[in-house]
Amino acid sequence: MRTLKFAVNAQNISPDPNCDFSGIVPGTAGYLYATFEFSAEWRGLAKVAEFRRYSTDEVFPAKIINGKCEIPADALRGKKWYVNVVGKRGNIRMTTDKAEVKQEG
Repeated sequence: MRTLKFAVNAQNISPDPNCDFSGIVPGTAGYLYATFEFSAEWRGLAKVAEFRRYSTDEVFPAKIINGKCEIPADALRGKKWYVNVVGKRGNIRMTTDKAEVKQEG
């Protein structure tokens, strides 16, 4: 298992600069996980990560539980993929921009 870390500050998401994002290979399944560190604005919101392949707009959602989720295999088939986060509570809906992750191989 490998974990990729992301920082979520208000409506911005970015790869954690202290996390190694190199050597990720397309076609992985059940191996890559994402963890998210959220700013205070996200407290109390139910959170879902939305993963997308570069070549398609199809969304592969994953519920974030305790700041972590498995990255869906369908999102990992191309040379790059994107992730953003959506949070909800009642009538409140909050969303981030996208973070890009490149894959090798």
